[in-house]
Amino acid sequence: MQVTLDIFSGRQNPSWSLPEAEQRQLVDRVRGRRMARPELQDEPLGYRGLVIQTDEEAGGALPASFRIGGFGQLAEAQGKAQPLTAVEDDEVVRFLLATARAAMSDDLQQLVADERLRQGGPANVGIDPPIPPDPPEPGTCQLVPTTFQPGVWNYAPVIYQNNCYNYAMSRITNTFAQPGRASGQTATAMNCTDVGAAASRDGCKTTCKGPSKKVALVIWPGWDYHWYRKHTEGFWGHKPGKTAARNTDNLNRVINGTSLTPANCARGPYTVFCGYRYAPKTIVIS
Repeated sequence: MQVTLDIFSGRQNPSWSLPEAEQRQLVDRVRGRRMARPELQDEPLGYRGLVIQTDEEAGGALPASFRIGGFGQLAEAQGKAQPLTAVEDDEVVRFLLATARAAMSDDLQQLVADERLRQGGPANVGIDPPIPPDPPEPGTCQLVPTTFQPGVWNYAPVIYQNNCYNYAMSRITNTFAQPGRASGQTATAMNCTDVGAAASRDGCKTTCKGPSKKVALVIWPGWDYHWYRKHTEGFWGHKPGKTAARNTDNLNRVINGTSLTPANCARGPYTVFCGYRYAPKTIVIS
């Protein structure tokens, strides 16, 4: 069995194999219970639970893949059997996290603990007070039409192999693209300066000239980055990691481009707004 911590948007999520003894313990804990599908539609930025992929050793006792923990797990679960209670769900998450010592640093373990405590709290409300609409583009800039088409992104395998950077740049590469990788140097730290510089090397810059897409960058300080793209309809869309593309924030509000923008929408732990950028129509990422 493979366990994946679903927490990041730009970076790859950590995953680890579950030893045979722990596999048996997991089966005993959840056998016959109603489990959540791995692909939920309204997963927020930040901690989203654990995704478990089983194999033949499970003997058919568990679904091929399912989700433990995270927002909406009990409400979204399918089937006739009873779901785990909140207490049982929490116990299974703690058990699985305890098996991840080789895959997760102490700092990341603490980060997950903090995120689980903050769910539904201050980290998931608006970051900044209301602000005016994002500023108009200079006369040399030509925003290219980018209509909102979540269906292009929200099916397997595309949904799992493309992240927020893919979505913002409107490029399906199936490589979980990273800023700077196509140009030879990725970011060395998760901050506005390093991630912004990596994106600049790909051609996504703070200035606009010619046909371009308008995007925005935010940072989970020290841990991850996330990107948004402005759509022809006026609102902003984004795709948190391996989850579905959407045009809503962590409070399920449409990021309408007027009262809500990437600068002040609910972004969970991505508390630093780095600013707007422009991706040329011909940008190449990998």
